[in-house]
Amino acid sequence: MVDKEKIKQAIRLFLEGIGEDPDREGLRETPDRIARMWEEFESMRSFDMKLFEEFGEYNEMVLVKDITFYSLCEHHLLPFFGKVHIAYIPDGVICGLSKLVRTVRAFALRPQVQERLTEEIADFLEGELKPKGVAVVMSAEHLCYSEDTEILTDQGWKLFKELNGTEKVAQVYPDTLEIEFTEPVMYHRYPYKGYMINFRNKSLNLLVSPDHKMLFSTDWIFSKSRRENVWLTERADKLLGRTIIVPQAGIMKGKEKEYFEIESEDSVSYYGNTALKTRALKVNANTFLKFLGMYLAEGCVYENPNYRMHKVRIVQKEGYKAELMESVLREMPFKVFKHRRTNGVVEFFINSKALCNFLSPLGKSKDKRLPKEIFNLSPDQKLLFLQYYSLGDGYIKPNGKLHLVSKSKKLMDDIQALLVTIGISTTVYESYTNDQVYYRLETRGDKQGRYKFYSKVRESLKEPYEGYIYSVTVPSGFILVRREGRTAISGNCMSMRGAMSPGHQTVTSALRGVFLKDMKTREEFLKLVR
Repeated sequence: MVDKEKIKQAIRLFLEGIGEDPDREGLRETPDRIARMWEEFESMRSFDMKLFEEFGEYNEMVLVKDITFYSLCEHHLLPFFGKVHIAYIPDGVICGLSKLVRTVRAFALRPQVQERLTEEIADFLEGELKPKGVAVVMSAEHLCYSEDTEILTDQGWKLFKELNGTEKVAQVYPDTLEIEFTEPVMYHRYPYKGYMINFRNKSLNLLVSPDHKMLFSTDWIFSKSRRENVWLTERADKLLGRTIIVPQAGIMKGKEKEYFEIESEDSVSYYGNTALKTRALKVNANTFLKFLGMYLAEGCVYENPNYRMHKVRIVQKEGYKAELMESVLREMPFKVFKHRRTNGVVEFFINSKALCNFLSPLGKSKDKRLPKEIFNLSPDQKLLFLQYYSLGDGYIKPNGKLHLVSKSKKLMDDIQALLVTIGISTTVYESYTNDQVYYRLETRGDKQGRYKFYSKVRESLKEPYEGYIYSVTVPSGFILVRREGRTAISGNCMSMRGAMSPGHQTVTSALRGVFLKDMKTREEFLKLVR
């Protein structure tokens, strides 16, 4: 019997114990949600184990393979998962095959350890079915990425080995592909020597351990529904040689921002004395996002405090783009100066120390970057920013592909991260012009002109590997990663009870009756489940 009130009290104390405010938005309903979840788990543990005696003279093995289970490690209350294979040889009584799955679920939905879970399933089935024999084999797995794989964090793309515990990572919910940043539950790093599985094409490059949990779909399933309820999971080595569709982008729910605040200092005189007064200058958010896109593509800041010079400059060739830029700049709460060069270039200037102070931390030329707050915006506002960035360093190709370019790798990385949070997959390339390195970003479209958020992979190969492999554990079980400029949504590492062997399966078994006594029967079962 679940005591919901005790659970709610305990969760509230737990949140307070780790320094959280249980009354803040996002956590306010958490104690009640968890209490209701455990109440639901309790209801799922009870089921009617209906048995059938009128089934003829069948006395061969009944086997159900690859029953996925999810449970909670009782030592740290962290999730673990795996697969269960169950077989029994009837002795006058059988059950519906779905009852074997229900049995696994009933014993898994509680704090457990793998060894006891295996034994409990076998004992229960032996007691209910009274068979000639029962066999249960259970495996839990480690799932990791190559050392040159990056993960998206709230601080940008980072190699797994560069994670230092100060960042949140992008976890993805597989049913909806919703993205949110969360603190990893665990970090994983193992030495590994063996083969890895490489899923590779022009838009995807993923190198993972053989037992890695892949999120994928098939052509047939994907054609029925493009985003929701289409994603399957399977070990990487089970997908060798198959054509699969891998998700590469999702949706991060943001908030529509009304305005940006820019701190401004004004000189104020009091009875002959001059003082500086700070005030927040509010700028319409959509107007500012248009400006920010233009600035990061074609703008720079000139400052010389000695001469009180604080100048923002944006340059564009004469034409409709320059006219569009001017109309946006005129909407800003600053005086705009315009200068036409003889070479057909138009320069726009804004003299504002407050605006320079906001823009200077975003870097110059080769080290420009996006402000962090842009990732919390709504998808529409993110697209608005990108539309105006493309007026400068970008264009839309005739086939509908968005092409962006910059000297700043950080800026292209940030824009790629922004795009994958609004459901658009991208690839970032390096290119060279006159010994100058540029970073190019391209999107892809389908036959209907829609941006792609996935990649169809026809090639997967075994690749020898020696070095460290990495991953993290997150609650949703899936994370957003990148390798060689190409993104993917794939499984995280869910370790069990501190078993830290790389590429390792923790396998437990329970044999009863004829499976224990007869080697031939036992070997037949093990051969079938390998």
